[in-house]
Amino acid sequence: MGTARYPRPILLVDGARDEREMYAEWLRYLGYWTLQAETASDAYRLASELQPAVVVTCVRLRGQEDGLDLTRRIKTDEHTRNLSVVVLSGYLFSGAIEAATAAGCDLFVPTPCLPDALGRAIDGLVAKAS
Repeated sequence: MGTARYPRPILLVDGARDEREMYAEWLRYLGYWTLQAETASDAYRLASELQPAVVVTCVRLRGQEDGLDLTRRIKTDEHTRNLSVVVLSGYLFSGAIEAATAAGCDLFVPTPCLPDALGRAIDGLVAKAS
């Protein structure tokens, strides 16, 4: 592993520490640096202050807001609306993808999702933003 290949971090938001760590470890292996949060409020604060390249959030989060609420907040705030948001979800009920899209996500990734697949998705969003 060398230095980060992109100057802005990837923000991983998930209430499950093990899942966050798994994705963070893989992304570091790919040359990204990561930030982590387990609640929407912590994630929004980090996104506002540090302007990550991509925010990756699951739908279910601890606290009063879920990942779709976080996505809406990011996409409606003039300071964060240009951030890319990936929604990871194992909830593939009718309308789940539409709900994530309506919240403003840039990409919906169904789980289970292997770390390399998430890495490729992030690579695509980072390349698109460059």
